[in-house]
Amino acid sequence: MAAPSTNMCSGCFQPREGGENATCARCGYNPNAPRSLSLLPVRTQLQQYVIGEKLGQGGFGITYRGFDPKLRMEVAIKEYYPSDFVGRSSDRKTLVLLSPENGELFDYGLRAFVGEARTLAQLKHPNVARVHNLFGMNGTAYLVMDYYEGETLHDYLARQPGRKLPWRLAVNLMLPVLDGLRTVHDSGFMHRDVKPRNIYRTHQGQIILLDFGAARQVVGDHSRSLAIYSSGYAAYEQHVQHGQGPWTDVYGAAATLYFSLTAQVPPPASERKQCDTLQPVRHFSPDSPPALDNILRHALAVEPDHRLQSVAEFEQRLRTVLRQEEKLPAEAKRGKPLFLRPSLKPRTWAMTGFLLLAVTVAGLFWIFSPPSVITPAPPALKRVEPAPPPVVAPAPIPPAAEPAPQTPPSPLAAAGQVFHDRLRDGGQGPAMVVIPAGKFQMGSPEGEAGRDADERQHSVKIEHPFAVGQYEVTVGEFRRFVETSGYKTDAERNAGGNDGCFVAYREGNEWNDGYRAGYSWWNPNFKQGDAHPVACVSWNDAMAYAKWLSRQTGQKYRLPTEAEWEYAARAGTTTVRYWGDDPGQACRYANVADQTAKKTFPNWTVHACDDRHVHTAPVGSFQPNAWMLHDMLGNVWEWTCSTYDESYGGAERECAPDDATGTRAVRGGSWDDVPAWVRSALRYGDSPTLRYGNMGFRLAR
Repeated sequence: MAAPSTNMCSGCFQPREGGENATCARCGYNPNAPRSLSLLPVRTQLQQYVIGEKLGQGGFGITYRGFDPKLRMEVAIKEYYPSDFVGRSSDRKTLVLLSPENGELFDYGLRAFVGEARTLAQLKHPNVARVHNLFGMNGTAYLVMDYYEGETLHDYLARQPGRKLPWRLAVNLMLPVLDGLRTVHDSGFMHRDVKPRNIYRTHQGQIILLDFGAARQVVGDHSRSLAIYSSGYAAYEQHVQHGQGPWTDVYGAAATLYFSLTAQVPPPASERKQCDTLQPVRHFSPDSPPALDNILRHALAVEPDHRLQSVAEFEQRLRTVLRQEEKLPAEAKRGKPLFLRPSLKPRTWAMTGFLLLAVTVAGLFWIFSPPSVITPAPPALKRVEPAPPPVVAPAPIPPAAEPAPQTPPSPLAAAGQVFHDRLRDGGQGPAMVVIPAGKFQMGSPEGEAGRDADERQHSVKIEHPFAVGQYEVTVGEFRRFVETSGYKTDAERNAGGNDGCFVAYREGNEWNDGYRAGYSWWNPNFKQGDAHPVACVSWNDAMAYAKWLSRQTGQKYRLPTEAEWEYAARAGTTTVRYWGDDPGQACRYANVADQTAKKTFPNWTVHACDDRHVHTAPVGSFQPNAWMLHDMLGNVWEWTCSTYDESYGGAERECAPDDATGTRAVRGGSWDDVPAWVRSALRYGDSPTLRYGNMGFRLAR
């Protein structure tokens, strides 16, 4: 194979300008400059590739500009080179260990480097560097990738006024990075070193994620003497070398966005652990929305359990802020934050109606163990501050947790996959998670705190895989349905002899709750954005939406059966809640009655935690269960397709006919509910026409 001719620059493989020893006017390569002995000599032949100038170097690898004479194209070639362990032999090519005891660590890293390269080679994503080849030579391994003309994000920012970007530009630049990361995580790998120097911006404006760190991580796991992270961009768990996961890359991506907005590298996570001095983004970027600050606070949380758990969540929140800011009037943008991230929702009012009746019957509403003779009543709404109807705008669909094909492959082969169906208009359907078949104990054991008589524990087998919505159906998704079909909800039609929706409302200085004309899904008497779960919808409304979506996609959508719902909610757990038995941990996983509400409504019984949301929270604001389903408990109660049978006579395993009489099973608890009502086994029944300000649904198929 012929190498590039000698009249080509060895640095950039372009026609040479000037003499043979002249500095290249294009790339700046100077053939007379001293070259580090750690680098391969220029024009070194590696299989068919020719080595040019160094593009970058880190503690575990060197990346070169390369040339493929066969295809006549430039490439990037990464060499596994852990500089703490190796040097070069006299031929300046072969790697030799600096110390024999480092041999095992070198091998650990090499295997990780090769394994990651093979995985990346399977990825086809426009924002992840494409892998062309992998081979071994010189006692190490080489990875051949696309070469891009451009600059790192770090260098790009250095050229901007104040070395930072306007917030919209910064967010839009970060979104492709998160999309690429999501694909990487879906393949079972992490990046581990997301920072401005590892994000590349081509001259065409394409954003590319570079320099994955599997070798760095694996070696670090086996050595406490090596620094394997970039200070300021590394999560706390990287400092202590354990407990890493997708949330670790969330921290790096958030730190990169923070730097893009402020020109400041966040303080090291190890320092923030002792004293958190992280400054709000608005201190440096006053025009950025308060919601963005809130999102970054949660994405940059020092404790992994308090951080956004996936790049999908991070991406979704950022897109929501962009959409919301586009729709807000100017005065709203200057005012309070819209819906700030894993914030959460308080349970607000002192209840009248059936709640007061429940309190009277029970004597008092015990936090952990209400009398078992009390059958759950319909979800009681607490008081909520009246608010104007939300701004009506075209309905954006919340971003999905992962990209996927239009329809899932065979469910049997796709357990755990997240997918979206396509709508007829080219839009995207809701994110659906394929749930595997299996067996579980439905109901609650005797002695469970808050247990009711209708929770008889019994074995249920889910015969076939099915898909269930990753999120509750949102206001935006429901609006698209209404605008497309012209559908009128039961609340808007005053169906079932009730006016409007069952909401909390103020009369003078007192709160009451009941059915009130004029309230419906678009105004449940509290503010909602398009990413919030739709509320004030009846069973009939939920079924109408499912049928519409079925027509739009050509797939059979429905509500989950009651058994499917509990099986999906538990996600293999046998505890009271899918996060455990402690209701005090609810605010990490669910939007429930909490301490924020208690400050305003001191007579409320609440969870011993603070989620900071008064009413509904944007879907996906909290950590998911083990099957990546969000808000299975809390936020809004969810309709199922099953008839409610107090004795569990088998109705929980099937969908009721559309025209069947009787009540329908409702599950999950909501934003205004006490610990005893936020349990995986809790259930009650309601008429198909009833609708409440804390009641919504999610889909199955």
